[in-house]
Amino acid sequence: MHRFFLLIFILLTSNQLYAEILKTVEVTGNKRTTTDAIIRHGQITIGQDLNEEDLETIRNNLGRINQIHVKNIFFSNGILKIAIEDKWTLFPIPMFTKSGSYTNRGVLIYEDNFLGSLGTLASGISWSNSILNYIFYYQEESLFKPQFGMKLLLLKKNESVEFSRSNKVVDEHESRYQSYLLTPNYLYKNHVFKAGPIFINKTIYKNKNIILKDNSKGIFFRHHLNAFQTLEVMYEGLVTTYDFYALKNQSNKTVFINEANIIWSHPYKLSFLNLGLHGHIVNEKDYLFGKNLGGDEGFRGYDKVSLPTSENLGGLVQYQQHLFNRFFICPFYEYNKSKVINQSLNGNTISESTIGIGLRYYFKKISIPAVLFDAARNIDDHSNHFHINIGVSI
Repeated sequence: MHRFFLLIFILLTSNQLYAEILKTVEVTGNKRTTTDAIIRHGQITIGQDLNEEDLETIRNNLGRINQIHVKNIFFSNGILKIAIEDKWTLFPIPMFTKSGSYTNRGVLIYEDNFLGSLGTLASGISWSNSILNYIFYYQEESLFKPQFGMKLLLLKKNESVEFSRSNKVVDEHESRYQSYLLTPNYLYKNHVFKAGPIFINKTIYKNKNIILKDNSKGIFFRHHLNAFQTLEVMYEGLVTTYDFYALKNQSNKTVFINEANIIWSHPYKLSFLNLGLHGHIVNEKDYLFGKNLGGDEGFRGYDKVSLPTSENLGGLVQYQQHLFNRFFICPFYEYNKSKVINQSLNGNTISESTIGIGLRYYFKKISIPAVLFDAARNIDDHSNHFHINIGVSI
């Protein structure tokens, strides 16, 4: 009996028996990233007792950082040694998006490791079909303390909508809007919670004439589950995003918007399988608050922002087959069930499947992918769609 209790005691305290006090952290290979940023984002505390479970948590925390590649982590005699390799993070990025008649071209100055803090600062301008767009963006998920950060977004852009059925345009309008957003965030393990005020100024044009205009303000909430680890190309694991907007429009009516996206990535040697689910619903089913879908992964059976919807539920299956170097070929299947806004097709629901093939090239030492091309066939609508993205899009 005494031996039994001794065995239980050893099992329960084994982690503590092998724990050691962390005295110092040594980081090598960090030409751009500060040691403080590595400690903060790794959620490392000098003086804490470290065991194997704690080391694995630190590896996972650092493994979710896209701006660096973690080569090795070793702990001995109170010294935690972390060897990393920085990626390029400061460079001008061309912004070019072509999808149907929608074109957007410009340049973005992108710093994905601002002052070595692993924060992202981006500022850019672009010219779309009709107006000059701009973006100013700053995000730091661990600012000053590991659990707290912030996001700031100033954005002006347009969406030129040409909703077509069997290659015939049935609704054409333009949406121009400005959006201002500030959200402090809280990090808990691999969960990120963000919430803060948002302001949206939106105008709808038809034939270059204003038909609707609205100023809205309210609260924005976002939850990320970052259950993934970055790899040399892509990542392994699960990423989920849930967004909630509660807006008060000019008519003093409350608008609720719910959006969700789930992506799972699994490597097979040098190739990847991607599975995704997405959906949204909004209680105002008109031009001002509809979500314009199309052109992005999950919606490649439509030209860029060409499908005005108040509800959507869909998914994708994509296999990224490695060809050579960092080139991948990507056959895919997508399905979307969408309720169109009231001004288009009288608010009818459409269910459509898309098949297609894409080409990807991923840079090795740059923290974002650079070149994407997709050719898609909307099976139910009997229409073809081609999408090109170079750099990033807004």
